[in-house]
Amino acid sequence: MKKTIFGVGMMVLLALTSCEKDKASNLFTDAEKQQQAEAVVDPETAAQLAFAEANFDFGNLPSGAKVEHYYKFTNTGKSPLIIKDAKGSCGCTVPEWPKEPIAPGASDSIKIEYNAGSQKGKQHKTVTLTTNTVKGKEVCSFTATLPNEAPAEDKMKALQGS
Repeated sequence: MKKTIFGVGMMVLLALTSCEKDKASNLFTDAEKQQQAEAVVDPETAAQLAFAEANFDFGNLPSGAKVEHYYKFTNTGKSPLIIKDAKGSCGCTVPEWPKEPIAPGASDSIKIEYNAGSQKGKQHKTVTLTTNTVKGKEVCSFTATLPNEAPAEDKMKALQGS
């Protein structure tokens, strides 16, 4: 009986002391806590990104095409819009975005460059923006249709070994 009580007591003591170390508030430095507090966005006054067109179709492109497109947008919110980062869904899609805040009511654009390389068929790519909007992430996308086979001249080069 003494062993059981002692065992239960040790388990309770262990549980109480181990929980103390794992408090969420202890996992972050004061600077990290401040940064998280600043990241909270007030929906009433937040920046809002409104694309003129969020989806674009390049249509039919030749093999190995390199093309670009500008996505125009307006900040329809009440606070300056900040685009912190932009990432393409693959290495073939490279975005360029404004690094300065966009004032409420102001417009700007995001340039994307698409290098089709050896891709074939229907392609759908996205660019994800990390912003200070309520959603925190905004997405624009494009499609392109590429030939399913390499051009005849590429086939000839491959056969000739050059």
